[in-house]
Amino acid sequence: MAVIALTAAKGAPGVTTTCLALALAWPRPVLLIEADVAGSSSILAGYLRGSIRHDKGLVDVALAHRRGSLLDGLHQASIPLQDSTVRLVPGPTGPAQAVTLQNVWEPIAGVLRGLERTGTDVIVDAGRLGARYGPTPLLREADVTLLTTRTTLPAIAATRARAATLREDLFAQGTGDDALALLLVGEGHPYSAREIKSAVGVPVAAAVAWDPVHAEVFSIGASPSGKFASSSLLRSVRAAASAIQDFVTGRRERLAPGSLVRDTLLRDTGATRV
Repeated sequence: MAVIALTAAKGAPGVTTTCLALALAWPRPVLLIEADVAGSSSILAGYLRGSIRHDKGLVDVALAHRRGSLLDGLHQASIPLQDSTVRLVPGPTGPAQAVTLQNVWEPIAGVLRGLERTGTDVIVDAGRLGARYGPTPLLREADVTLLTTRTTLPAIAATRARAATLREDLFAQGTGDDALALLLVGEGHPYSAREIKSAVGVPVAAAVAWDPVHAEVFSIGASPSGKFASSSLLRSVRAAASAIQDFVTGRRERLAPGSLVRDTLLRDTGATRV
């Protein structure tokens, strides 16, 4: 169905935790890519509690690209997450490896779009926005780029400052600035989605609850409690996954060939869309 990329303007609003939670709640098979060039794999060290060695990942994908086998390289560098339909491609082991990836992001973006034909969606953890050697082409080619933020005033201010630049980049070099949306972590703590949309000037696609206790299941591999399945976090993640799918579907319908002409004719004639 889609390529979904999550990034953040500042700090640690929970991008990796949210990416993992969304992937595990997603209704279709998912390739989850840790594209944060800061290095190390928070998922291997956290959710998987170091049970799997960080001996393959995106650097192996870059090597596969040099051999002309990028698609196979993505599969071979991925790790299946137990009891799920998620495969994880770990990020670089350290920031020094980021330079190795700078010329492979664009080819990867092209390959990811083709995965839809295999029934696989893609969720990208793009880390902090604007990082040197970062995965900008993945943001540009995503069906939706979710600028992830907490709802505190400092987080909103940082997000607002970077949103305009990202919007301009997506308009000029991506699939369009309408691919940009916000994903809120902890709506109402203290500001609402309506207030944040007004302040930042970007629509809110989805929100996940601020629930640090249950979030540790994803962030550090804590054992889920009996209340985990009915927690506010899990309920909000399921709702967010559905809302993101709706956002992608709506955007694709607007971009479909002939849709602009059809909508113009409907408006001019006063007809009703069926």
